[in-house]
Amino acid sequence: MDAFIGTWKIIKKVNLDEYLKAIGIDEVSNDVKLTETVSKEGDYVVWKIMNSHHARDMNFILDKVFYDGTLQGRQCFSTINLNGNQLVQVRKWGRNESTIIREVKGNNMIMTLKFGDVEAQRIYEKV
Repeated sequence: MDAFIGTWKIIKKVNLDEYLKAIGIDEVSNDVKLTETVSKEGDYVVWKIMNSHHARDMNFILDKVFYDGTLQGRQCFSTINLNGNQLVQVRKWGRNESTIIREVKGNNMIMTLKFGDVEAQRIYEKV
């Protein structure tokens, strides 16, 4: 978990538009600058997600279900598990489910997003 602590800025997106369309987000902006900051407060992981339009916090305890509202206002429930050196998030809303895998490799955090047969990546660099 310690490898994720810090601030991350997005440097590359792969197939993100297709993923966002697949999960029902029609308005896609490729110019959004995304920054994520991860810290720990006791048992809680505090994940601050900020872009040029919005900000939100995702506070959770590993392996516990938590409410996970999205920047677009979607009401979801998630569970995040530490699986080796990966944080694996399963996000559910309605009858839908997506999987988000985060992994730190060197100075980068690779986020792989999966929904059905659509897969995308966001690649971040540690600030």
